[in-house]
Amino acid sequence: MIVVNFATPNYARGQNRLASSIRGYGYKMYNNYSEIGSPTHHESPYQFKIHAIESALELDDIVLWMDASMYIAGDLSIIENIIKTDGYFMEEAGHWVGSWCNKHTRRYFGLTAEEAAVPGGLFMFSAGLVGLNKTSVVAMDFLAQWKNSALAGCFRGDWVDHRHDMTAGSIIAQRLGMKYQRGGSHLSYIGPGYSRPEDTSVVYCQGMN
Repeated sequence: MIVVNFATPNYARGQNRLASSIRGYGYKMYNNYSEIGSPTHHESPYQFKIHAIESALELDDIVLWMDASMYIAGDLSIIENIIKTDGYFMEEAGHWVGSWCNKHTRRYFGLTAEEAAVPGGLFMFSAGLVGLNKTSVVAMDFLAQWKNSALAGCFRGDWVDHRHDMTAGSIIAQRLGMKYQRGGSHLSYIGPGYSRPEDTSVVYCQGMN
């Protein structure tokens, strides 16, 4: 398994923290849009994630994307084994797609009223921590559809009502029947206002602090 991240200079501190937390695994840290063939974050928010994952899949069959706000705090083999067994890793984000999906993305996916229901519709996963196994049919189907949605403009939009890659990815994953790990079981947000991380937590998210 290889850990992958992309970061511009503003997030270099977090990327360095992430790299220093990795033990026993390879990693690839990208810093230039040109090296992964991605549009900029301004042109298509978070599309760099798709291109970075694709590039890393040329180096290893199992890729774990981690945001620059995250670092490893536990046994990473726990997540690796889930990716090997299920073909992917995703964890609940605690949000409904219907709350964070703009009109263009609703039209692109033909989102139904049932899927957009809040609560009860499609549920979102935390796109800052995503694992994919190249040998998994469903994982590669997910990645292909995710990229197509980005190319179709679904990653663009205002942060007020849209969550870009996370929204599009969650629609695709739920429709494919992909299962999420329980929220907080492997990924914990830490800092003021957050509860104590669970003992099973492997990854911490703490901004750039």
